[in-house]
Amino acid sequence: MSSCIPEGSYVLVNCWHSLLSVRPGRIIKVRHNRYGDIIKTLDHIDEQGFLWLRGEHKSSISTLDMGPVNHHQVIGIVSFVIRSTPKVAL
Repeated sequence: MSSCIPEGSYVLVNCWHSLLSVRPGRIIKVRHNRYGDIIKTLDHIDEQGFLWLRGEHKSSISTLDMGPVNHHQVIGIVSFVIRSTPKVAL
């Protein structure tokens, strides 16, 4: 699976989100205790309210290695991606 945000791209993160707008399938930015600020897809929310994230790239950190994230660690929801374009030699 390839990344939905190619390396070198810019993202616009909406920090004015509500907990209701954070739902599975959304791409979110979180402040992870081990990995710092990361952008991942929300896979699911467990019965205790913890968020489980997944990467979209084959070399991404696994969901189990990341572990659960508290909703207070959510920085925002990715609302727009400006993809980088490959440089063309002239």
